[in-house]
Amino acid sequence: MLTMSKHNIFVKPGDILREKYKVVEHIATGGMSEVYRVQEVNNSFQEWAVKISNMSSKLSRKLIDETKLLSELDHPILPRVADFFQDDNYFYLVLEYVEGVSLAEFLEDDSNELKLEDIVNIGVQLCDVLYYLHTRKPHPIIYRDLKPGNILLKKDAQITLIDFGISRKYQEKQMRDTVQIGTVGFAAPEQFEKKQTDKRTDLFSLGALLYYLLSKGKYVYITQEPIKSLNSSIPKSLETCVGQLVELDPEDRLQDVREAKILLLKAREEWEHRKSKQYSKKNLLPYVIGSLAVVATIILFSL
Repeated sequence: MLTMSKHNIFVKPGDILREKYKVVEHIATGGMSEVYRVQEVNNSFQEWAVKISNMSSKLSRKLIDETKLLSELDHPILPRVADFFQDDNYFYLVLEYVEGVSLAEFLEDDSNELKLEDIVNIGVQLCDVLYYLHTRKPHPIIYRDLKPGNILLKKDAQITLIDFGISRKYQEKQMRDTVQIGTVGFAAPEQFEKKQTDKRTDLFSLGALLYYLLSKGKYVYITQEPIKSLNSSIPKSLETCVGQLVELDPEDRLQDVREAKILLLKAREEWEHRKSKQYSKKNLLPYVIGSLAVVATIILFSL
């Protein structure tokens, strides 16, 4: 059945795009496009994700910009661009199809829970991809929309960062490379002010995301409390990392994502050491009890 989407895009399963891609199903609706899973007509085992934007909408320009940006990038945590084209009605961006679930969807299921080591693992991977983006030449790329909905979780515990719709190439002292936009709850304060965003903007969002995950769904801009007050079990290095990332003034934050990664790796070591000590104590207990029993028996028979 043909239905009209949020973005006035008329595409249904079975449609053939550019005589090359067969639409299988609709998988997501974004802020500027609809996303479909497709198969290659001549190879049904090869699947792709296609983002489609309506050419009559101003938002189509954002998908075109995203296409140009992603086409220049190559990183294992980023989706690979396979193709792009347009017709009289739509613009199409064909991307690597990633089998996984968004972090937002994962957290919506009450039966799912992220352990502290999972959260740290996500944080470390995000540090790696942000460092890659922030060190692009000649212009660093500022992602600007780090949030659970833009992070795909795969079965191997790896992630993929998607949706570069509001990402920008940074040019110092040029306000036109940025717009006042972002996702409330994860966006840095300067994204809603008349200030230029830079790599520290992404660092704030990384901290806000970690805060959200560690507090099981609370936003740092609402609670205004140290993460330790909401999760007392976290390692000291993780507490330091989050606290220094979510500083409101960019000058007070960590200035480089490598600093955040160092703290996260240290937090992982602290956590593993703590678990190791707890495991040792747990396994030592039967021997202690056994020794006490032997001592008690000896005393009893010596009376």
